[in-house]
Amino acid sequence: MRHWLLGTVCIQTPEVFERHEPVLFISHDADDGVWQLIGASDASGSNGKVGHLHHAADEDPSLIDVLDLRRGRSAVRAGVGETWTGHV
Repeated sequence: MRHWLLGTVCIQTPEVFERHEPVLFISHDADDGVWQLIGASDASGSNGKVGHLHHAADEDPSLIDVLDLRRGRSAVRAGVGETWTGHV
């Protein structure tokens, strides 16, 4: 898994990328397989930042719990330490 994490990129909202907000929503896009990490701020119209998934997992190890999401699926949580729930 370490090798996969090191080579996997994701798009993050600027607030998540700069560690001003925790990841509250994560999705694995159906069409291109790109991972998206979004915090509490509105992500529409945001200039997403490209980062490696392993940096986000280093910052928040609970992301490991949802990295088995299939393409086209997403997970959400109310806050850090809360349970992830999945969506289609």
